[in-house]
Amino acid sequence: MSTFKARGIIIKETLVGDNDKSLIILLKDYGKFNVWAKNCRNSKSKLLAGSSLFSYADFIIYDNGRSLTLNQIDIIENFYTLTEDLDTLAYGTYFLEFVDKNTQEATPINDIMLLLLKSLLILSKSTIISPKLIAKIFEIKFLQLNGYMPIINNCSYCNIDIKNEKDLYWGNNGVVCKKCQNNEQFLLKISPNIILVLKHILSSKVDKLYNFNVSENILNELALVSKKLLNAHLYTNLKSTSFIEELENI
Repeated sequence: MSTFKARGIIIKETLVGDNDKSLIILLKDYGKFNVWAKNCRNSKSKLLAGSSLFSYADFIIYDNGRSLTLNQIDIIENFYTLTEDLDTLAYGTYFLEFVDKNTQEATPINDIMLLLLKSLLILSKSTIISPKLIAKIFEIKFLQLNGYMPIINNCSYCNIDIKNEKDLYWGNNGVVCKKCQNNEQFLLKISPNIILVLKHILSSKVDKLYNFNVSENILNELALVSKKLLNAHLYTNLKSTSFIEELENI
């Protein structure tokens, strides 16, 4: 039995009974864990303010060998501004669910945590880059950090350098040249500009990811490319995705 302190962010909450919550917290150097927050919904509880989604804090946690219980929260950032706008709330919730569904428990993933925090920070503060573009950059970088590196300099089938190719397509694992287009169903026809955008995302460190913008046409093309990659490599049946689609159709 022991108590330890760790910095982390709450990515999921489940109400239990009248006053408790079951929290999933992504902890730096530890990974994702389920933590019991007893009596945190009581108006007099010292855990009330910090035991909510998006709460980035220093957590003091008690480990009895069978389960983890939250003892104290020192809030660093609650990302409150995300909740003031329906679009940012929808995308912020999507980022949390995406990370929860596509990571393993008790596995340190500091790079993923950094990506999540940076994405939420840009989402909550930027008035230049759209939430949709933030989401597409987030998805592609997440894939890369999880070992899914799309092939963008060569054809993913014949390995030919695509630099001088006029007709380019996108498959499950990356670029496909015209000669190899019959090797895979449902290819996307892509523009050379998409290759440039992908190169920037894949070569940039997390703190430099969100320093560019694109046209609406390029954004829509990037969304299709990202969707194809996600469907091929990650869990994508997320409740928050449907909410975002509903917002986009309003």
